[in-house]
Amino acid sequence: MKFPKIDLKELEKEKERNRKNRLEFVKLYAEWLKKTPNKIWSKQQNKFLNK
Repeated sequence: MKFPKIDLKELEKEKERNRKNRLEFVKLYAEWLKKTPNKIWSKQQNKFLNK
């Protein structure tokens, strides 16, 4: 069985892009939470958690 060749530099770049995307999402979500009344976001969280 042959394994595919993996470009470790490209893999590291992808890892960094993913990390930056996650951080950006967290920042945007935190801003949304600050602006949104608890009653609204807690309902959304409840729907998500009770799927």
